[in-house]
Amino acid sequence: MRILRGRAFMSRRDLRILLDTSFLLPFLGFKTEDIIMNSIPLLKGFDVYYSDVSILEALWKIAKMVRGKEELKIVSEGANAVRRAFRHVGIDESAITIALEMYILGHRDMVDNMLYGISVSQGIRLLTVDESLEKFIEEHGLRDTLIHPRELGRV
Repeated sequence: MRILRGRAFMSRRDLRILLDTSFLLPFLGFKTEDIIMNSIPLLKGFDVYYSDVSILEALWKIAKMVRGKEELKIVSEGANAVRRAFRHVGIDESAITIALEMYILGHRDMVDNMLYGISVSQGIRLLTVDESLEKFIEEHGLRDTLIHPRELGRV
């Protein structure tokens, strides 16, 4: 962080970002929405993290589509690329508590709950396009740690 004329500005390297699962799919060989595909180059220069929770969710989605050894190889190489390119973030007790509290409040997507819990407990922004998660956080007055792809270019 640097101070410029009395105001603090974050550099790209100062901003830590946790990827929602949909942002891992392109690395694993699967095309997603244009907004996600177009945001991948914008990640350059940020301190980017992934969670095993997202890897597991991605595998649930991918398993339905993979038919052969060539596709398996692409997914495996992609998972290796994710591990090399991004930092791993683990799950702590605080993240688990937050995820369960969200579930009790009515948000039934435990993967989203865990990713949000990790983002809060670790002080990492969660990069997502999930409007229902955003709405839930807003409606329940929860801490907003979300960042939308359109915001990446502004930092």
